[in-house]
Amino acid sequence: MKNNLKEQARKLPLSPGVYLMKDKHGTIIYVGKAKKLRERVSSYFVKNKQHSNKTIRMIQQLTDFDVIEVDSELDAFLLECQLIQEYRPIYNRQMNSFEKYKYIEINTEKEELSINIRTVPTKKNCFGPFSINRKLLELKRILENLYGLNQKNYWQQSFSESATPPLDRETAVTELLGAFTLNNQLPQNRLETKMVLASENQLFEKAATLREDWQFLTRFFNQNKKLILASQTNWQFLSIPIESKIKYYLIYQGLVINSRILTKRTFTNYTPSELAQKILPKNKPENSQQFSKDQVDFINILYSYINRHKECQLVELTDPFA
Repeated sequence: MKNNLKEQARKLPLSPGVYLMKDKHGTIIYVGKAKKLRERVSSYFVKNKQHSNKTIRMIQQLTDFDVIEVDSELDAFLLECQLIQEYRPIYNRQMNSFEKYKYIEINTEKEELSINIRTVPTKKNCFGPFSINRKLLELKRILENLYGLNQKNYWQQSFSESATPPLDRETAVTELLGAFTLNNQLPQNRLETKMVLASENQLFEKAATLREDWQFLTRFFNQNKKLILASQTNWQFLSIPIESKIKYYLIYQGLVINSRILTKRTFTNYTPSELAQKILPKNKPENSQQFSKDQVDFINILYSYINRHKECQLVELTDPFA
């Protein structure tokens, strides 16, 4: 059986696409993407010490596979995400539990400013969703200590060396909301100041802890940049060269609305706005004040791909429906 699959894999094209691995019941147990389908799928049927235990178990259950060819590597990434969310294969971990993603709320409605983790987003000052839900408690702890929030918490009040007297409310609100909506890095700067002060006072253990917190915040808000970009820019035009052609995408709030592939010569005859009009949907998409849990993976994939590939050209568009 595996030899037959190996032979099928050898006949696959050297084009980007998605492959769906199936067990003896025809159930899809794994979905993967490939820049070159033949090379990637064939790799499963060659002895390789680099295969993880999970991959080996998956191969043992494998009895068939399907492939879907696409135009570009980006299309493969996005289709992989869509199919994982649709089929929920047992050997896919990422993008397979999006319903567990959570939101961070900065509650400014009550007298005491608070940071809360929410399963369902609230209407005001709520950000996300974030896939790293297990790390959100750590984020909440760091920010509460940094801004002197949750002072009624007995543990924080009694034992946390890094607990801070509360700042004035306006400063705390401005810095916290700015961090989530503008990536202003003010919390990181505030932590860095505390870290330097602890080091100068030879409180090296405290300085090391503050440095760990600073590194955590920096990683978190760097990841959050993608959601900020998607939420603040409604319409974008993305173009990617594919050999002698250009594929372009119409993007609304970080999600691909439509796409088309053209020859380079034809592509250069039009402006981005003119090309966008050619693939514009009949009705204007609804404006999302808050991203849903199943959208966030697509947004992360799209902007991560753009950041890694210099050949991508991203242009902001005025509202084509205006």
